[in-house]
Amino acid sequence: MPSFVEAFESLLSLAPGPVFPRARQLYLRKYPLEAAECTQRFRTFLFAEAIEEQQGLVRVNALAFAVVHWQAPQTTEADYASYLLERWQLQPRQLELDDASWFRDGGAFARFQTEAVYERGRSGALLLDES
Repeated sequence: MPSFVEAFESLLSLAPGPVFPRARQLYLRKYPLEAAECTQRFRTFLFAEAIEEQQGLVRVNALAFAVVHWQAPQTTEADYASYLLERWQLQPRQLELDDASWFRDGGAFARFQTEAVYERGRSGALLLDES
């Protein structure tokens, strides 16, 4: 089972580039970090990102993630927190329940923040920035 960092890296390595913002946004709303494990009760998605391009590098800063109660109604913060801890070993300081449904009626969700920053070089290789 991949770690959060490995899953994030894998997601971004397959995502359309920033020159295709609409395709990228659709991809990030459709495909979870759990990729091959899509039978889970919860799924984790990249919610918001900041992209910087300079000197042949593309830097992706994750601003927020969403954990979705897959095709189910809103649940408690404790349920979301329990999943994030068990699956990803994450303990976000704050979970923000959202009243909207995830992309294409995917289910209720909560937003959270955790640091995830990557750089992609011209070669297309995605490298973890551990600074």
